Amino acid sequence: MECLVRVKPINHLLKVQFIVLVITSLFVFSFQGVNAFFVYLYGGSVGLFNTFLLRRHLYAAAKYAKADASKNLGRAYRCIAERWLVTIVLFAAGFLVFEPVKLMLIAFVVVQVVVLFGNYNRA
Repeated sequence: MECLVRVKPINHLLKVQFIVLVITSLFVFSFQGVNAFFVYLYGGSVGLFNTFLLRRHLYAAAKYAKADASKNLGRAYRCIAERWLVTIVLFAAGFLVFEPVKLMLIAFVVVQVVVLFGNYNRA
């Protein structure tokens, strides 16, 4: 399965996202305390889970769709829909549970910026 999917770039992206999340959450912990730390960690984890879903769908496309273009397109649409739905549901749960919502959104944006710039020259 590893030969059908280029896993090194997405695995590298997950590692970089995790490292950035840990480093930035430690900054939040040192400046704003434990509650802000958990809120920030939750927001960043939503972004990490989003990337993990992308990785899972890449494997599923390689396993089931193979070279069939219509199946690959269907997998792509399902991946997009599932990632949006999971992100919205996780944020809704976070908005209900956590108080400083701004930190949750900042953490998500930080992790997504890593997605934007993390795979430059790796594609």
